[in-house]
Amino acid sequence: AWTPDPEITQAGDLMEQGKFAEAATILNNYLAAKSDSVEAWSLLRAGHWQRSDIPAYREATVTLCGLHLRAREHEAAWRDYEEFLQLGGDKMPPAIWLDLCRLPEEQQDFERAVSEYEKLAAAYPSERHSVMAQLDAARVSLKRLNRPQDALRLYEAAETSAVPHLDLEQDIESGIREARNVLGQAKSFSAGASDAV
Repeated sequence: AWTPDPEITQAGDLMEQGKFAEAATILNNYLAAKSDSVEAWSLLRAGHWQRSDIPAYREATVTLCGLHLRAREHEAAWRDYEEFLQLGGDKMPPAIWLDLCRLPEEQQDFERAVSEYEKLAAAYPSERHSVMAQLDAARVSLKRLNRPQDALRLYEAAETSAVPHLDLEQDIESGIREARNVLGQAKSFSAGASDAV
């Protein structure tokens, strides 16, 4: 049977007694050695909540979100993200956020995926993750939402980004070509349709 680490048990007991500082010291020491302990982070986060330390609670939530993503616990990660937003958080770290954006896409919630990708790109315009988010948003807009105009706008934004992206150049160029082709076909189809009338 699984038993929790004695440090975590001790910290939990101290918290129940209202001894937050002592509990936090134990947990922080524990996390210095085992930074990926979901249990320790959850307990620390609970302590921040009880002390109404919202910024620290939000930070712990970001860390837990990343740990849940790494463990492929997607529902827990998304709950962390929603909680982060409800507590006034606006910018997740870009690597975590990019992984989060992929969750609604996997669940076929393409509108939400594009919206998240675009928010990430806007929040970190000078980061490589923003270019990757623009490409993902463009791909979903083109392939899943049939919005070639949006896709073209996103591909072109990625193309003109000041962030170095030579390795993505091919994806960007082929995306722009594909979006333009789809737009061209739509125009010639509507022109043909109006000629037939």
